[in-house]
Amino acid sequence: MKKNLYGNIEDLLVHVKMVTATGVLEKNCQVPRLSSGPDFNHIIMGSEGSLGVITEVVIKIRPLPQYKKYGSIVFPNFELGVKCMREVARNRCQPASIRLMDNDQFKFGLILKPEGSFFGLILDGIKKFYITKIKSFDPDQMCVMTLLFEGDETEVKANEKKIYKIASIFNGIPGGETNGERGYMLTFVIAYIRVSH
Repeated sequence: MKKNLYGNIEDLLVHVKMVTATGVLEKNCQVPRLSSGPDFNHIIMGSEGSLGVITEVVIKIRPLPQYKKYGSIVFPNFELGVKCMREVARNRCQPASIRLMDNDQFKFGLILKPEGSFFGLILDGIKKFYITKIKSFDPDQMCVMTLLFEGDETEVKANEKKIYKIASIFNGIPGGETNGERGYMLTFVIAYIRVSH
């Protein structure tokens, strides 16, 4: 989820031990690379448990970030969202997590949205009116990008400003911090539903 900042699991894994039906598998030397074929750790991770049971893992850790901020951007359609993501990548200003949810996932997120207060409902109504009536976004086409920024507060704010500026080129409208956090958590729900069905 935060691979832009911290890397993938294969970048974080230092050592792994797996117990199989025929014995224990582990790479004894702790050097980063070997020139003797495929990386042992990648084989174990890629097997997803089909070769045995992982019993021991050593991973790299980092201090908790000084500053953390969620965000979201609503786009009129998925294509504009993809173009925005491409431009963000081209400018090398990806936050810790950036995810573009298509229209189906966007609608799913709206269904799961908890009931708010009276004031929250009024505010949501105003936002909906602005996006659908004034900006003319089609509710059956629009999508949302969720963002999670982590790190030094000054760098986070500068990066956030760059991304929102890029998004405006592609008709993106800021959707708020709360929607960004909700969308980030929705990613876990979507993965759970996909795996369990």
